Formats: sequence, structure tokens, C-alpha cells
Amino acid sequence: MFSSDLPKPVLFHPLKHHLGHIVAYMKANRSSAVPDIQQDLLTLGTSQLDLYCGPLTPLQIAQETIDHLEKRDLLQPEKFSEYLSLTDNHYRCITLSDSTDWVLRWGVIEGRYVHLHPARYAPHTIRVKAAAIKTAIAAIMASWRLQTSEIDAKVINNARKEWLRLAPIKKISPTEGVGKILGLLLQKT
Repeated sequence: MFSSDLPKPVLFHPLKHHLGHIVAYMKANRSSAVPDIQQDLLTLGTSQLDLYCGPLTPLQIAQETIDHLEKRDLLQPEKFSEYLSLTDNHYRCITLSDSTDWVLRWGVIEGRYVHLHPARYAPHTIRVKAAAIKTAIAAIMASWRLQTSEIDAKVINNARKEWLRLAPIKKISPTEGVGKILGLLLQKT
């Protein structure tokens, strides 16, 4: 689910790649129907991804990217496509004002040809599994509905089963996977 609020031609999925946006999404959807939240969480996919945890908002990221391309006369679709095609892998990296590297690829949505996501292992980013982010979001939102501040294995696994149709997890570590993402999200909520 890309953000249509961002200026064209940027295609960016903040629910998948931006910690601040995830927190805002959770707060805004605190009382939304579970099936609606499930539908949104499905857009996160099933693989690993890079999550930006830095200070820039999605709008700032989009605007800095546009400014970068505009200064280099690469904002038109044809020029941007040619710029990407000059590499074997058809993507480019740029560095934004907070020293974070971002990957530019060709976007497949009409009018949004600048597909943007955080680079692997860049400053202000962490590499996580999509299931860990989905689980953390669902567990926190489920705990709000249960009116409990304790998010233990029971709450987490119930959220995985009921909200995400995922198998239970046996071990939750505060330094990796679901536990790490829970910690990050709980600091911000």
C-alpha cells in the first residue's frame, strides 16, 4: 500500500518501510475493524525488508528525492528510466540529508515511476522480516483492545493466530525479530 499523499512521481510504501508512519497508522486505526487492519498488513508481504527509523518524515524523504532528481535533470520518466538502465541491476542509490541511503527503482504504478525504499544496512535502518513487523503491530493493537499493557507470548501468539493466520512462535527475544520490533514500536506509542 503506497502512500498517495506523497508527491508524484514518488512511489513509497511507508507502512512497510517507515517506523514513524507505522506508529501513526496504529494510532489512527486504533478502533478500526480487524479485517481492515489485516488487509493493510497483507501489503507488507512475506520477505525481509528494510525499516527506516530515522528522523525524516515520508514527505521529507519524497521531497528530498525529488529535489535530488530535479537537480540532475532526471525527473522526467524517460530520463529516469535511462538513468536506471545504465546499471546492470537497474537501480540507483542516493543519500539523503540524514546520511541514509535510499534505493531508487522503476515504479510500476501509473504516474509513480520513482520507486523508493531504504537501502540495506543503511544508517537509521534495520533489516527485519515482514512477519515480525506484522506480528508486532497486531500484538500491540490487540493489547489495546484487551486494555492490557502486558504484551506476553499469549497476546503475541493470539494476535498471530487471529489477526495474521500465522503459526505461534516459541521464543521471543527483546533483541531480535518480533521482540525487537515490539520494543521499537512501544517506545513510540
